[in-house]
Amino acid sequence: MPPAPAFVLPSQRVEPYEDVEIRIQAAVAFIQASQNEHSPEKLNVAKVARTYEVPVTRLRRRLPGRQSKQERPAQNCKLSVDQELAVCQYLDRLDTISTSARVQMVAGCANAILQYGHMGPDPAPVIGDNWAPRFLECHPEYFIKKQQTIDANRKNAHCHGSGSRFKYYLSNGQDPRAN
Repeated sequence: MPPAPAFVLPSQRVEPYEDVEIRIQAAVAFIQASQNEHSPEKLNVAKVARTYEVPVTRLRRRLPGRQSKQERPAQNCKLSVDQELAVCQYLDRLDTISTSARVQMVAGCANAILQYGHMGPDPAPVIGDNWAPRFLECHPEYFIKKQQTIDANRKNAHCHGSGSRFKYYLSNGQDPRAN
């Protein structure tokens, strides 16, 4: 293991985002309180940033009212909150009619909702391959249960050939079970 450096540059310090955010909010409150109608002079933002030990650029962005990363809505969401609620209602509906949902069904529902809600000449957005599994991870109340393998005799009964043979016997007035 390499030895720890004797000193750490201020740009290399790693602090929790929340701690820096608290200091930025305190610095913004200080600047806004000191800039009232009675004091015509402007404060030096860089000096206040050094005093509160916060990044200058982040403090400058917060002064006009820009939100922090924690307060801003996520930019990488394909579905809105209402559209995601519609997917949840679809899964609830499938559960009430005792139908097992598959990952492809969840993805198809989300794509249909996106297509229905899309306006404009460009093509409707489509969810990615990993969206449905991540959606199910974020909503633990919904899960995909692996189904049991079907019995070979039961699988063969679903074969189209046996069904057509059965229809042939019925059309000729014969009962295939009589043999």
